[in-house]
Amino acid sequence: MARQPQRGAASRRFGIPYISAEVSEIIAQIEKDTADPQLAQSLQFSPTALTHIKRLVAAGGTILVDTQLITADIDYSTLEGTNTRVRCFIDDPEVLQLAEIRHTTRAEIAVDIGLAIPGPKLLVVGSAPAALNRVLIRRQHEPLSEVCVLAAPSGFANVVQLKEKLRDSDMAYIVARGKKGGTVVTAGILNAILRAIRPKETV
Repeated sequence: MARQPQRGAASRRFGIPYISAEVSEIIAQIEKDTADPQLAQSLQFSPTALTHIKRLVAAGGTILVDTQLITADIDYSTLEGTNTRVRCFIDDPEVLQLAEIRHTTRAEIAVDIGLAIPGPKLLVVGSAPAALNRVLIRRQHEPLSEVCVLAAPSGFANVVQLKEKLRDSDMAYIVARGKKGGTVVTAGILNAILRAIRPKETV
């Protein structure tokens, strides 16, 4: 009974199309952790995003990260007792070689390698817009039903547009709209989500 008014207030406050009690609590925690109400208001979750991440953790899927900076900031205690893997291919020698051969970015090659891993995946983009662009291009040609995207790179027109394209797609997503974001912010969002779902998914 006490939770219902809070949920309605959060829906009005954050002004986003989809919000559940669980999503509302995560957004409120992110605002508390970052002391940034504008960031909290910019966050949008697709209806299936949390379900996808819960399934990934339960199944021992893969969290793909676009920079080692985020990898270093993940709270790995939230993944204890699970078989979930965190992978960052951006500095992998194969990625470096293929990027040079194909005259493209390491981020794009890293996405391609990561998406080839079997099982459910969460693609975390906090630094490289090229990674977000690549997954959107891939979605035009294949289902990617096992992929959820957390996109919170900071930047101006091109980055903002890419995040809006993700929102307009049929993929599962979590997006920090507008110019808000960056590696520290992205890691914080990911950690808040993992902490929120941990009691339900691990012993």
